[in-house]
Amino acid sequence: MTNDDRRPPLVRRSDTLSYTFAEVIRPARNFLHNEKQEWEECRSEVTAFELKTLLPVL
Repeated sequence: MTNDDRRPPLVRRSDTLSYTFAEVIRPARNFLHNEKQEWEECRSEVTAFELKTLLPVL
């Protein structure tokens, strides 16, 4: 048995966890877009709590 026989097999590139920039960024962009949209929807609603606590201040 030679030294070459004891080396671990080379890992093919397809077996590694390598991602492109777009594959990493796309989910983050989608998440932020959805959060902004949800925030805009919630921001336009006035809750009963807000009416009860903030209206007398005006």
